Amino acid sequence: MFVRPAAEARPAAGRERLRILEVGFGRGLNTACALAELARAGFAGEVQALGLEPNPGLLVPWPERPAELPAPWWGRPPGPWRLPDRPWSGEVRPAAAPEGLPPGFGADWIFLDLFSPGAHPEDWRPGLAPALARAAAPGAVLTTYTCARVVRDRLAEAGWRVERRRRAGRKDHLRAVLAGPPPLPPPSPAAATA
Repeated sequence: MFVRPAAEARPAAGRERLRILEVGFGRGLNTACALAELARAGFAGEVQALGLEPNPGLLVPWPERPAELPAPWWGRPPGPWRLPDRPWSGEVRPAAAPEGLPPGFGADWIFLDLFSPGAHPEDWRPGLAPALARAAAPGAVLTTYTCARVVRDRLAEAGWRVERRRRAGRKDHLRAVLAGPPPLPPPSPAAATA
């Protein structure tokens, strides 16, 4: 679910590099599905991925890894990983957002896999949306299952163009594209004549 809307809005084809950020990494299924899709599409560029998971201890024990998914981090403690046959690497950090988000990471695709803000408000602190914008490249695409009004509003305030995507018979989801920072206010008349 996360990969297709991101790839539709910001295709990887023709790019030399793609950066993926997954917040609420869990076992990294969204990143693994993205890598599998990129491999199927023949993407030959560099991939750099970063996953933030604040509770890696809750993932133990790990189930058997699905054979079709490239997931070298599977069953291992947080840390760096690399695919041996491709220029694809990344890191899983035991951190929460927004604190663990690296400003300037330049993410092209952001998979925001957090529980609902009503049930888990601690995951949706007010600084999250601006921190995601600072960790993103211009034109980055963010996808999430969470369609709550507060999430849509905070993303929009931080410079994201938010689209609620409705699907018949399936759960709605959001896709947001980083439009850039909000415009600066016009100069005051006194500043304009000075």
